[in-house]
Amino acid sequence: MEAVDFTKEIPTWLNQDLFDKAIQNYESDPQAKVNSFDLVPALQPGQNMASAVFRGKVKFTSKYSKDEKEMSMIIKTQPVTVDLPFMAYMKDTTLFETEIGVYTDVLGRVQELITSVGYKDVMAPKLIYQTMTPKPVIILEDVSTNGFDTEILTIHEDFELSKLVVKYLAKFHAATFYLQDEQKIDASIFNSTIFQFSDMGKALSAQAYEHFTQMMPEWGGFDKFVEPIKHFKEVFLEKNMKTYSPSSGPGAWNVLNHGDFLMKNLMYKMKKEGEGVDDLMMLDFQICVYASPAIDLIYTLYNFVSDEDRLTRYDEILFTYHEQFVEALKKFGYLKQPPSLLDLQVEMLKNGNFQAHFGLVMYPFLIFDMKTLTMEDMADGMKGIGIKTYGNERFHKVAKKELEVYLMKGYLGN
Repeated sequence: MEAVDFTKEIPTWLNQDLFDKAIQNYESDPQAKVNSFDLVPALQPGQNMASAVFRGKVKFTSKYSKDEKEMSMIIKTQPVTVDLPFMAYMKDTTLFETEIGVYTDVLGRVQELITSVGYKDVMAPKLIYQTMTPKPVIILEDVSTNGFDTEILTIHEDFELSKLVVKYLAKFHAATFYLQDEQKIDASIFNSTIFQFSDMGKALSAQAYEHFTQMMPEWGGFDKFVEPIKHFKEVFLEKNMKTYSPSSGPGAWNVLNHGDFLMKNLMYKMKKEGEGVDDLMMLDFQICVYASPAIDLIYTLYNFVSDEDRLTRYDEILFTYHEQFVEALKKFGYLKQPPSLLDLQVEMLKNGNFQAHFGLVMYPFLIFDMKTLTMEDMADGMKGIGIKTYGNERFHKVAKKELEVYLMKGYLGN
């Protein structure tokens, strides 16, 4: 069985004209010329379910050098049409428009602010070129040539590394919070999510809940959760749409969330001596949203923190985030009273519905090897996918403990 692969066919719009324009823009030389380019898949089949991602080796000449130059770049584009049910949902999305907007209007200012106060963090690869015609294309620097990689899959098993990620996220959030307050960016324009503008989130999630409740009796020990989850299935969309809207009320606060803060969307650079992580860098800003920081923090809890630490060191994680967030605000020159740790705890409780949704619908996919999904599995939407993802013994073990938390804290709405 063949895994889903959006890079089997190179789109016709990734052509000489596109790369000439990209290099001319990057070099600020309208006469720059691409002499050759070679494209290969940048990811393994199944690693990206929304874009076709290629690595390009481009050779070019420009007025700034007599010799031919060579550059490695990452090219993200819309997949050539694939006849799968979920791809029909993707037509309604603004994924590329969002990422282009974040790159052109936000990330440069965030990076400038971060660097100006002495932080050495790099928030994202540099943008080389972007266009929406004839199809959306985003071209980025290939940071793998500088030692960055995504293959540090055990980061969640080391709590010190987990805290490093939490602190990195806190700096990004603090920068967007500060710049928004200073009216130097308008992050509020990033307000579209899967839940708001398409049937994609609703349809796939509803199918997942249906499949989950049907399989639970087979696992044993889940009986008392069946009815609460059936109720949650009916209200999850309304509740999640509130989470993905700007937080309001006393003590409420908002940041620009990455929105898809997954392990695969964070690159790592190891220290020269090979012990520990030296630098981090985020990828894929297609579903950024201005809302409560709870969104990215919930992603963090399930992506960069072990199952045990998520249950036993939850408050320590929030404390670490808040401490770094406040420190960054002070460095930036923020003179107002910063959001309190209690405010953060309230944000997490208010948006506990999203943590329940993440734990029940999204987390099973994170601990499942998506590269093993085949075109046949995906042909029936969630049916074939659900059989594989919800059949994971690790998920059964964790779900029992976490469902107790969701139930006792009222996250399921009972």
